Amino acid sequence: MFSSMIGNPERDFSAFHVAGTNGKGSITSFIYNVLQQSTPAGMYISPHLVKFNERIMADDSFIEDEYISHFIQQHMPEIEILKLTDRNPTFFEVTTAMAFKYFSDRHVRTASVEVGLGGRLDSTNIVDPEVSIIANIGYDHFDKLGCSLTSIAYEKAGIIKRNVPVILLDDKVEVVKTVSRVAELNDSRLIKVSGVSSVSDLRTWETGMSFVLKTPVETYEIKTSMIGEFQVRNIAAAVLAIENGKSMSPDKTVIERGISQARWPARMEIIRNNPPVMVDCAHNPPAAHALVSSFKKFTKTRPTLLIGMLEDKDFFSYLRIIHDLSDDVIITTPQDTPRAMPAEQLGKVAVQVFKNVKVIADPTEAYEYATLNSNYVLVAGSMYLVGYIKMLEKSSVMPFDRHNNFQTPKITN
Repeated sequence: MFSSMIGNPERDFSAFHVAGTNGKGSITSFIYNVLQQSTPAGMYISPHLVKFNERIMADDSFIEDEYISHFIQQHMPEIEILKLTDRNPTFFEVTTAMAFKYFSDRHVRTASVEVGLGGRLDSTNIVDPEVSIIANIGYDHFDKLGCSLTSIAYEKAGIIKRNVPVILLDDKVEVVKTVSRVAELNDSRLIKVSGVSSVSDLRTWETGMSFVLKTPVETYEIKTSMIGEFQVRNIAAAVLAIENGKSMSPDKTVIERGISQARWPARMEIIRNNPPVMVDCAHNPPAAHALVSSFKKFTKTRPTLLIGMLEDKDFFSYLRIIHDLSDDVIITTPQDTPRAMPAEQLGKVAVQVFKNVKVIADPTEAYEYATLNSNYVLVAGSMYLVGYIKMLEKSSVMPFDRHNNFQTPKITN
C-alpha cells in the first residue's frame, strides 16, 4: 500500500530475493558484490548492526543521512493518511519502500534483497525477482511463522514467483518437500545446491579460506576473507543464483572477483587482537550448530563466551549447543531492544548448562570484564549485542587493555 502511494519504485529494477532462517544475509551480500562488478547494483538487508544506513546500499555506498531525512519529510503525508486507516505502515514497511525508492533514484538495475521475516507476507515480497533463493531454514519466530519446519518452509517459499527459478540451500526432508510443492505449483524450476554443485580443496586460515566450487556451468577457484564452513554453502547458493539470473552472463573471473571482495560483518569476525575477540550473529540453534562446527575448525582455543539473547528465542537449546565451545560464559543484556532477555533471567538458565557463569547486565561492563579476564572472547547470541560490541570497539570508548587499571563491575555468580 505505502509503496504504491509513492509510485511503486520496486518496478524500476529487477531483484535477487533471498529468504531463510540462517545464511540469507551472507548470500545477499555475495550476490550484491558479484552484481556490482558489471551492473549498477543495490543491496537491502536487515537489521543493521551499528547504524541504520547499513541496511541500504547502492554502488558500494550506504544510503546518505540526507536522503533518509528528505524521504521521511517528503512522504510523511502518505504515512499520516495510512495512519487513519487499518493500514498504518510499520517501520520495516517504510524502510523497505525507502530502499526501493533509493534504488530507483540511483538508477539501480538489479538489487540483492534480503527478506525481513518469513517471506510470503514480508514487505519485500513486492519485487520482481530474477531468481528466488531460500537459504537454510530452522526454528525461529515461532509466534509468526508456525512451530513446524513445514509451516516455516511454507512461509519462506512464499517468495517463489511463477516461472522464476528457485535456489534451495536446505536439505531437510520437510523443507525440500514443502518448497518443491510450491515451486511446482508456480511452474518454477527448483535447483538444490547440494544436487548440482560440489566443493573440493577447502583450505582455511585466520583471515579467510579458499576452495574449488564446481557447478553445471563452470569450475571456480574461490577465495574469500569470510571464514566459517557454513559460508562455503552460502557462496555456492549465491553463485548458482547468479548463473540462473538474467542481469549478467556468468563470467568466471567476475564471479570470483565479486566473491573475494565481499565483506559481511559479524560472521566469525575478529574485531580485536589483544585478547582476540570474535563476534558472530548466531542467535538461534541452527546458527549455533554452524558456529560451533566452524569455530572448532578455526581454532582449538576454549574461549570465554559473552552471550546476550532476546526473549523470543529458544535460549535453552542455544546455550546447550554453544556450551560445546566452553565451560565459561558471561551473560549480559542486549541493548536497544525491548525484546532483550534480562541478564539475570538468562543467567538462571545458563547455570543449568555451564560450569562457570557470571552475570553482568550492562554490556559495556560485561565486555570490559571479558577482555580483561580472558585469553579469547567469543561474542554471540544476538545481533543487538554484537552490534553494540562492534560499536564500542569502533568508537574507541574502551582505551584499555589487560595492563590498564580497571574497577571490577558488579557481578553475580
